[in-house]
Amino acid sequence: KMLFHRDDRRLLGAHAIGTGATELIHVGQAVLGLGGGLDYFLETVFNYPTLAECYKVAALNAANKLSS
Repeated sequence: KMLFHRDDRRLLGAHAIGTGATELIHVGQAVLGLGGGLDYFLETVFNYPTLAECYKVAALNAANKLSS
């Protein structure tokens, strides 16, 4: 799960629970630490198939929610 600021779309937090969480959370941590936001996840090409693709799916979901 990722949380974004509605107005400026910056990443506010990332949650990863379950198997492989430690393999995923560092991506969110890095983007958060560098002040990145939703657009980073939408524009970045993640290796496939890896669990990191979950960030793209979560970002698309967030973009849809922010646009409505």
